[in-house]
Amino acid sequence: MTKKEYMEQLKVKLKRLPKEDFERAVEYYEEYFAEAGEENEQKAIEDLGSPQEAAEQIICDMALAYSKEPVQNVKKGMNAIWVGILAVFAAPIALPLLASGIVLAIAMYASAFAVLAAFLLTAVSCVIMGPIAVISGLTVITKSVPVFFTCIGMGFILTGVGAAAAYGLYLLFKKFIAWTLRGFGEIIRKRGKKHEKQ
Repeated sequence: MTKKEYMEQLKVKLKRLPKEDFERAVEYYEEYFAEAGEENEQKAIEDLGSPQEAAEQIICDMALAYSKEPVQNVKKGMNAIWVGILAVFAAPIALPLLASGIVLAIAMYASAFAVLAAFLLTAVSCVIMGPIAVISGLTVITKSVPVFFTCIGMGFILTGVGAAAAYGLYLLFKKFIAWTLRGFGEIIRKRGKKHEKQ
């Protein structure tokens, strides 16, 4: 196998990674081959193992790294969860048991994620509806002063409560992602220990 063939196969195995992680992994292996030089190409391939083994190792290493880092933002957190899912699927343990456990875990995470997302959307809707209620109040000021004050008051309450709830849910969402990443890290660490014993 040549370096070009190896890299093509490795890219296929890594194509499900988020773009940034994919590019980082490919760049690392390109540099590895460049440092080894053309004369040591075969030795480098032997040291790295098959593209499948290398891809599994890359994904597991990335998932472990993500599980140790604090969640910086939701997008990176979701990318990290995806890498964690890929790493769990790359783990060589009993497939039927693994598959049922993963499906159950994914269903639980999806449910929790959906509930958090629904609450977050409700809070954002309140923030949007607040100014609309204030504007509505301004349009009826000449017809009914009590309706004007009611609309203004409701607008400010909606905006305040919605903003506080949205911020709180955002922080909770980040904690949820961090907790999920730690869970994936623990699964991968256990998998690594079992693999070393074999």
